[in-house]
Amino acid sequence: MDLEIVDVSSCKKNLVAAVPVEQVEEEIGRLALKYAQRAKVPGFRPGKVPLSIVRQRYGAELRSDATQELISRTWKQAVAERGLEPLAEPVVEKVESQPGQALKFVVSFEILPKIEVTDYKGVSLTTSPITVQDSDVDEALENLRDEHAQFVPVENGTVKDGHYVTLTLDGEFEGGGKPIHEDDATLIVGAPQTNREFSANLQGARIDEERSFDVVYPGDYRQKRLAGRRVHYRAKIRDIKEKQVAELDDDFARDVGAASLEELRSRIRDELVTKARQAAEEKAREAVLDKIVDSLVFDVPESMVREELKDHARRLAANLTRQGIDVSKTSVDWKKIFDEQRPYAERSVRRRMVLDAVARQEKIEVTEQEIDAECQRMAQRGGKSAPAIRAQFEKDQRLQALRIYLQQHKALDFIFRNATISEG
Repeated sequence: MDLEIVDVSSCKKNLVAAVPVEQVEEEIGRLALKYAQRAKVPGFRPGKVPLSIVRQRYGAELRSDATQELISRTWKQAVAERGLEPLAEPVVEKVESQPGQALKFVVSFEILPKIEVTDYKGVSLTTSPITVQDSDVDEALENLRDEHAQFVPVENGTVKDGHYVTLTLDGEFEGGGKPIHEDDATLIVGAPQTNREFSANLQGARIDEERSFDVVYPGDYRQKRLAGRRVHYRAKIRDIKEKQVAELDDDFARDVGAASLEELRSRIRDELVTKARQAAEEKAREAVLDKIVDSLVFDVPESMVREELKDHARRLAANLTRQGIDVSKTSVDWKKIFDEQRPYAERSVRRRMVLDAVARQEKIEVTEQEIDAECQRMAQRGGKSAPAIRAQFEKDQRLQALRIYLQQHKALDFIFRNATISEG
């Protein structure tokens, strides 16, 4: 058997092979025995069909199956003998399979190229000074007031902008469609997320009052069920509430756990400084890594870029689903999205490859205790226990992916610890 691995690039390889006709015939004969065991040919009992008839009757299928089996077996044997680790299944580029001749084929596959990273210690970076303005503190205080606002019933007043309204709602689509019915529909009148026509038709209404009106939704409305449709609504006001925020004084400060308004302002400033430092450090970590990536030139496996693009598509589809959009019924130009995201996907792969190389060069490993600690952190953010999270990773065969993620994170920690950071 003639085998040759041709280097197309540092990550793409071609296997050029020629399987002798004797081996091809041997494989066809082996498959013919299997065919004979289940072949149904008139005049013969199952399992008693002569091989000559099997080969005559199923000649094309036998050669096709033998070709696929020999290509697969030869490729696996070739990469194993040479210690290569393909990133994905090979792509068959060329096949020549004729009776009485050797089987010739070319398959292409990708491996992760071994890159050596230099100058990843002592990377210099100048960062901007961390500043927190009085206006930032004021904005945080207003957000805090908003979080602690109370919703007070409006007993005798009428609906106006800013009111939280609960209503019984029925809607009928012009031209037909499943009717809308909600016993406890809630909305904020005049808010950006509430349709403007809908809000306008509730203005001035009182509790127990009924309103009938039509709303025509724009074609690009975020709820696809309503987009471009006219809906006739019947709405009965059940409850009206208005938001009331406390005065910004010492009493409010004490309600949220501070001794005074001055102490509350100081505490918020400290929290904002801490957050700003954390954000600045994360930005610096990314910038240091980018400087290293930009200093290197190496090939990126196309299969890894495609997988990154698929991950992006899955995240996008999940986000649309959370918004109530049926992806299967929505026209999404995935080619355009992939084309736009390709540079970012390729850069993401480059960054991971550099971190993997640094981890290899520095012999950075991830312990079982570190995996358990990460599962514990996940448990604190979600509703599952740490053991359950780890068990799920193992069940989904994603534990190695988690290990690699943590290893890359440790590699970035190493790079950042050894960087020279100065504040400009």
